[in-house]
Amino acid sequence: MKARLLRLLVGFTSAFCFSTLALAPATANPNVGGNNSISAYVGTGGLLLPDSFSGSKATKSAVADCLGCTWRYTIYCMQGANAPCKHAVTSCPRGSLLYRVWFGRTPSSTAVVGSVCWGSSNPVTRRQVEGRVDDYVVRYIPALRPGFDPPGGSLTSVPVIFWTGQPASFKPPSFSLSGQSVSITANPTWRWTWGDGSSVWKSVSGAQYPSRQITHQYRSPGNYSVGVTAVWQAQYTVSGIGTFDMSGEVLRQSRTLAVPIKSAKTVLVSH
Repeated sequence: MKARLLRLLVGFTSAFCFSTLALAPATANPNVGGNNSISAYVGTGGLLLPDSFSGSKATKSAVADCLGCTWRYTIYCMQGANAPCKHAVTSCPRGSLLYRVWFGRTPSSTAVVGSVCWGSSNPVTRRQVEGRVDDYVVRYIPALRPGFDPPGGSLTSVPVIFWTGQPASFKPPSFSLSGQSVSITANPTWRWTWGDGSSVWKSVSGAQYPSRQITHQYRSPGNYSVGVTAVWQAQYTVSGIGTFDMSGEVLRQSRTLAVPIKSAKTVLVSH
Protein backbone atom coordinates (compact mmCIF):
# COMPACT_ATOMS: atom_id res chain seq x y z
CA MET A 1 0.00 0.00 0.00
CA LYS A 2 2.77 2.44 0.91
CA ALA A 3 4.53 1.79 -2.39
CA ARG A 4 1.29 2.41 -4.30
CA LEU A 5 0.72 5.73 -2.51
CA LEU A 6 4.31 6.71 -3.23
CA ARG A 7 3.87 6.02 -6.96
CA LEU A 8 0.60 7.98 -6.97
CA LEU A 9 2.12 10.96 -5.21
CA VAL A 10 5.20 11.00 -7.43
CA GLY A 11 2.92 10.92 -10.47
CA PHE A 12 0.95 13.91 -9.20
CA THR A 13 3.95 16.01 -8.26
CA SER A 14 5.77 15.21 -11.50
CA ALA A 15 2.79 16.50 -13.48
CA PHE A 16 2.59 19.63 -11.36
CA CYS A 17 6.28 20.43 -11.56
CA PHE A 18 6.01 20.78 -15.33
CA SER A 19 3.14 23.24 -15.15
CA THR A 20 3.39 26.61 -16.89
CA LEU A 21 3.63 28.31 -13.49
CA ALA A 22 6.93 28.68 -11.67
CA LEU A 23 7.80 26.25 -8.92
CA ALA A 24 7.46 27.46 -5.35
CA PRO A 25 10.56 27.72 -3.16
CA ALA A 26 11.34 24.49 -1.34
CA THR A 27 11.77 26.10 2.07
CA ALA A 28 8.78 25.87 4.38
CA ASN A 29 7.29 28.73 6.35
CA PRO A 30 8.41 28.14 9.99
CA ASN A 31 5.04 29.38 11.31
CA VAL A 32 3.19 26.36 9.91
CA GLY A 33 3.67 22.80 11.08
CA GLY A 34 3.86 19.77 8.84
CA ASN A 35 5.92 18.89 5.82
CA ASN A 36 5.52 21.76 3.35
CA SER A 37 8.54 21.03 1.18
CA ILE A 38 6.57 19.50 -1.69
CA SER A 39 5.51 22.65 -3.55
CA ALA A 40 3.31 22.39 -6.62
CA TYR A 41 2.40 25.91 -7.78
CA VAL A 42 3.29 29.50 -7.02
CA GLY A 43 2.20 32.72 -8.66
CA THR A 44 0.55 36.13 -8.56
CA GLY A 45 -2.35 37.67 -10.46
CA GLY A 46 -5.34 37.15 -8.16
CA LEU A 47 -5.87 33.46 -7.41
CA LEU A 48 -9.42 32.16 -7.92
CA LEU A 49 -9.94 29.46 -5.33
CA PRO A 50 -12.25 26.50 -6.13
CA ASP A 51 -15.40 25.44 -4.27
CA SER A 52 -13.35 22.92 -2.30
CA PHE A 53 -11.52 25.73 -0.47
CA SER A 54 -11.83 25.22 3.29
CA GLY A 55 -11.65 28.91 4.23
CA SER A 56 -14.31 31.63 4.27
CA LYS A 57 -15.91 33.44 1.35
CA ALA A 58 -14.29 36.65 2.59
CA THR A 59 -10.87 35.01 2.31
CA LYS A 60 -11.65 33.80 -1.22
CA SER A 61 -12.56 37.38 -2.20
CA ALA A 62 -9.44 38.84 -0.56
CA VAL A 63 -7.16 36.38 -2.37
CA ALA A 64 -8.84 37.13 -5.72
CA ASP A 65 -8.80 40.91 -5.16
CA CYS A 66 -5.03 41.17 -4.67
CA LEU A 67 -3.49 40.96 -8.15
CA GLY A 68 0.03 41.65 -6.88
CA CYS A 69 -0.02 39.27 -3.92
CA THR A 70 1.80 35.93 -3.84
CA TRP A 71 0.07 32.57 -3.48
CA ARG A 72 1.22 28.98 -3.59
CA TYR A 73 -0.06 25.43 -3.19
CA THR A 74 1.90 22.82 -1.19
CA ILE A 75 1.09 19.16 -0.65
CA TYR A 76 -0.81 18.85 2.64
CA CYS A 77 1.34 16.41 4.64
CA MET A 78 0.51 15.55 8.23
CA GLN A 79 2.60 16.91 11.09
CA GLY A 80 5.69 14.72 11.51
CA ALA A 81 4.69 12.41 8.65
CA ASN A 82 7.39 10.02 7.48
CA ALA A 83 5.15 8.30 4.92
CA PRO A 84 4.73 9.84 1.43
CA CYS A 85 1.90 12.21 2.45
CA LYS A 86 -0.82 9.56 2.63
CA HIS A 87 -3.13 12.17 4.15
CA ALA A 88 -2.96 14.30 0.97
CA VAL A 89 -4.06 11.33 -1.16
CA THR A 90 -6.86 9.97 1.02
CA SER A 91 -8.50 13.27 2.01
CA CYS A 92 -9.82 14.22 -1.45
CA PRO A 93 -11.86 12.63 -4.23
CA ARG A 94 -10.02 10.31 -6.58
CA GLY A 95 -7.87 12.21 -9.08
CA SER A 96 -7.08 15.11 -6.74
CA LEU A 97 -4.79 15.83 -3.79
CA LEU A 98 -5.11 17.96 -0.68
CA TYR A 99 -3.06 21.17 -0.71
CA ARG A 100 -2.35 23.91 1.76
CA VAL A 101 -3.06 27.35 0.27
CA TRP A 102 -0.53 30.05 1.15
CA PHE A 103 -1.19 33.75 0.60
CA GLY A 104 0.66 37.00 1.35
CA ARG A 105 1.46 40.46 0.01
CA THR A 106 5.09 39.43 -0.49
CA PRO A 107 6.73 36.03 -1.04
CA SER A 108 8.31 36.20 2.42
CA SER A 109 5.05 36.98 4.23
CA THR A 110 2.88 34.12 2.96
CA ALA A 111 0.82 32.19 5.51
CA VAL A 112 -1.66 29.33 5.24
CA VAL A 113 -5.24 30.51 4.71
CA GLY A 114 -6.91 27.13 4.09
CA SER A 115 -6.76 24.01 1.96
CA VAL A 116 -8.12 22.78 -1.37
CA CYS A 117 -8.60 19.53 -3.21
CA TRP A 118 -6.98 20.01 -6.60
CA GLY A 119 -6.40 17.84 -9.68
CA SER A 120 -3.84 18.03 -12.46
CA SER A 121 -4.87 21.31 -14.13
CA ASN A 122 -3.30 24.67 -13.35
CA PRO A 123 -4.87 26.91 -10.70
CA VAL A 124 -6.76 29.81 -12.27
CA THR A 125 -5.96 33.50 -11.75
CA ARG A 126 -7.83 36.67 -12.63
CA ARG A 127 -5.07 37.59 -15.09
CA GLN A 128 -5.80 34.39 -17.01
CA VAL A 129 -9.54 35.06 -16.92
CA GLU A 130 -9.06 38.63 -18.14
CA GLY A 131 -7.12 37.37 -21.14
CA ARG A 132 -10.12 35.23 -22.06
CA VAL A 133 -12.51 38.12 -21.38
CA ASP A 134 -10.56 40.28 -23.86
CA ASP A 135 -10.88 37.54 -26.49
CA TYR A 136 -14.61 37.12 -25.88
CA VAL A 137 -15.36 40.83 -26.05
CA VAL A 138 -13.45 41.21 -29.33
CA ARG A 139 -15.19 38.15 -30.77
CA TYR A 140 -18.78 38.91 -29.78
CA ILE A 141 -19.24 42.68 -29.43
CA PRO A 142 -21.71 43.98 -32.06
CA ALA A 143 -20.27 46.01 -34.92
CA LEU A 144 -20.57 49.80 -34.84
CA ARG A 145 -23.18 50.72 -37.49
CA PRO A 146 -24.02 54.41 -37.09
CA GLY A 147 -26.67 56.23 -39.08
CA PHE A 148 -28.59 59.50 -39.25
CA ASP A 149 -32.02 60.94 -40.10
CA PRO A 150 -33.03 62.41 -42.47
CA PRO A 151 -30.97 59.92 -44.52
CA GLY A 152 -30.28 62.42 -47.32
CA GLY A 153 -29.08 65.15 -44.99
CA SER A 154 -30.79 68.07 -43.34
CA LEU A 155 -31.11 71.85 -43.21
CA THR A 156 -29.29 74.32 -40.99
CA SER A 157 -32.52 74.91 -39.08
CA VAL A 158 -33.30 71.23 -38.44
CA PRO A 159 -31.39 69.02 -35.93
CA VAL A 160 -29.98 65.79 -37.35
CA ILE A 161 -30.81 62.59 -35.47
CA PHE A 162 -27.94 60.12 -34.98
CA TRP A 163 -27.60 56.55 -33.68
CA THR A 164 -24.82 54.03 -33.16
CA GLY A 165 -26.54 50.77 -34.11
CA GLN A 166 -25.23 49.19 -30.90
CA PRO A 167 -26.82 48.26 -27.55
CA ALA A 168 -26.11 50.29 -24.41
CA SER A 169 -25.03 47.05 -22.67
CA PHE A 170 -24.01 43.64 -23.96
CA LYS A 171 -23.46 40.20 -22.44
CA PRO A 172 -21.31 37.78 -24.46
CA PRO A 173 -21.72 34.03 -23.81
CA SER A 174 -20.33 32.88 -20.48
CA PHE A 175 -17.41 30.47 -20.43
CA SER A 176 -15.68 28.05 -18.06
CA LEU A 177 -11.97 28.01 -17.19
CA SER A 178 -10.70 25.05 -15.14
CA GLY A 179 -14.12 24.65 -13.56
CA GLN A 180 -14.65 28.37 -12.87
CA SER A 181 -17.78 29.78 -14.55
CA VAL A 182 -17.27 33.33 -15.86
CA SER A 183 -19.94 35.74 -17.16
CA ILE A 184 -19.23 39.13 -18.76
CA THR A 185 -21.09 42.43 -19.04
CA ALA A 186 -19.65 44.98 -21.48
CA ASN A 187 -20.74 48.64 -21.51
CA PRO A 188 -19.81 51.27 -24.11
CA THR A 189 -19.61 55.04 -24.19
CA TRP A 190 -19.50 56.86 -27.51
CA ARG A 191 -17.61 59.97 -28.56
CA TRP A 192 -19.24 61.91 -31.39
CA THR A 193 -17.24 64.47 -33.38
CA TRP A 194 -19.63 66.52 -35.49
CA GLY A 195 -17.22 67.82 -38.10
CA ASP A 196 -17.81 71.46 -37.15
CA GLY A 197 -15.23 71.58 -34.34
CA SER A 198 -17.55 70.34 -31.59
CA SER A 199 -17.80 66.92 -29.95
CA VAL A 200 -19.66 65.14 -27.15
CA TRP A 201 -19.58 61.88 -25.13
CA LYS A 202 -22.80 59.89 -24.92
CA SER A 203 -23.81 56.88 -22.81
CA VAL A 204 -26.97 56.28 -24.86
CA SER A 205 -26.94 54.48 -28.20
CA GLY A 206 -29.52 56.63 -29.99
CA ALA A 207 -32.19 55.45 -32.40
CA GLN A 208 -34.00 56.47 -35.57
CA TYR A 209 -36.75 59.08 -35.69
CA PRO A 210 -38.80 59.82 -33.58
CA SER A 211 -36.06 59.23 -31.00
CA ARG A 212 -34.10 62.34 -30.08
CA GLN A 213 -31.52 60.75 -27.77
CA ILE A 214 -28.67 62.01 -29.95
CA THR A 215 -29.08 65.12 -32.12
CA HIS A 216 -26.89 67.86 -33.54
CA GLN A 217 -27.82 71.07 -35.36
CA TYR A 218 -25.47 72.71 -37.85
CA ARG A 219 -25.26 76.49 -38.24
CA SER A 220 -23.72 76.52 -41.72
CA PRO A 221 -24.33 74.49 -44.88
CA GLY A 222 -21.68 72.04 -46.03
CA ASN A 223 -20.64 68.41 -46.21
CA TYR A 224 -19.66 67.30 -42.70
CA SER A 225 -17.56 64.28 -41.77
CA VAL A 226 -19.08 62.95 -38.54
CA GLY A 227 -17.04 60.49 -36.50
CA VAL A 228 -18.20 58.16 -33.75
CA THR A 229 -15.95 56.04 -31.53
CA ALA A 230 -17.25 53.33 -29.20
CA VAL A 231 -15.10 52.67 -26.13
CA TRP A 232 -16.02 49.41 -24.41
CA GLN A 233 -15.32 48.56 -20.78
CA ALA A 234 -16.27 45.33 -19.04
CA GLN A 235 -17.00 43.61 -15.77
CA TYR A 236 -16.79 39.89 -15.24
CA THR A 237 -18.32 37.70 -12.55
CA VAL A 238 -16.66 34.50 -11.35
CA SER A 239 -19.34 32.24 -9.91
CA GLY A 240 -19.04 31.86 -6.15
CA ILE A 241 -16.26 34.45 -5.83
CA GLY A 242 -17.35 37.91 -7.00
CA THR A 243 -17.55 40.59 -9.69
CA PHE A 244 -14.46 42.42 -10.94
CA ASP A 245 -13.78 45.39 -13.23
CA MET A 246 -11.47 45.00 -16.20
CA SER A 247 -8.73 47.61 -16.02
CA GLY A 248 -8.89 50.21 -18.81
CA GLU A 249 -10.78 49.90 -22.07
CA VAL A 250 -11.30 46.48 -23.61
CA LEU A 251 -12.16 47.45 -27.19
CA ARG A 252 -12.38 50.60 -29.33
CA GLN A 253 -14.35 50.89 -32.60
CA SER A 254 -14.58 53.89 -34.96
CA ARG A 255 -16.69 54.85 -37.99
CA THR A 256 -17.37 58.01 -40.01
CA LEU A 257 -20.48 59.37 -41.72
CA ALA A 258 -20.79 61.92 -44.52
CA VAL A 259 -23.63 64.28 -43.58
CA PRO A 260 -24.74 66.93 -46.14
CA ILE A 261 -26.35 70.06 -44.72
CA LYS A 262 -28.17 72.59 -46.90
CA SER A 263 -29.06 76.18 -46.14
CA ALA A 264 -32.55 76.86 -44.85
CA LYS A 265 -33.62 79.94 -46.82
CA THR A 266 -36.54 82.14 -45.89
CA VAL A 267 -39.02 82.55 -48.72
CA LEU A 268 -41.57 85.39 -48.72
CA VAL A 269 -45.00 84.35 -49.87
CA SER A 270 -47.56 86.94 -50.96
CA HIS A 271 -51.21 86.48 -50.17
